[in-house]
Amino acid sequence: MFTKLYKTNHPPKNQPVMAWDGNCGFCRYWVIKWKIMTGEKIRYQPFQEVHKEFPDIGLKYFRQAIRFIDLDGRIYTGPAAVFQALHKYAKKWRWVMPVYNKFWPFRFLSDHLYTFVSANRVRMYWIVVRLMGKNPARPKHYWIIYMAALLAIIAVFTINF
Repeated sequence: MFTKLYKTNHPPKNQPVMAWDGNCGFCRYWVIKWKIMTGEKIRYQPFQEVHKEFPDIGLKYFRQAIRFIDLDGRIYTGPAAVFQALHKYAKKWRWVMPVYNKFWPFRFLSDHLYTFVSANRVRMYWIVVRLMGKNPARPKHYWIIYMAALLAIIAVFTINF
């Protein structure tokens, strides 16, 4: 599990920062999608490039999970980082952070799913590319084809037996 941090004494000056692992294909894929949703309102940078701007946040914490550092110095970690960024800067997703904050089962599941995904990023990236295609800016909905094929196979076996 990742360590949640709450505040930095070195807040970003012009834009909030989303610090992510620049060596992670899964992370890169989703950062592109989030950039599309939030526009230029957030500075998305690999933690490898930005961690020195926040000397009170140890490098080990950046390695643990994605961090959204808001202009007031508040730090959001893991799924909360994504949910807060979308809450503030992507109108269609404003509902997610209040649910995360107020409904503990959703927060529990989100945090544990994030931990599972981050421990299996290579495999999860492979799955995401198979389901949505290689270009996150133009997703292909291959999962619909897979679901239709699965339903067809189930129907064939159900009818024949």
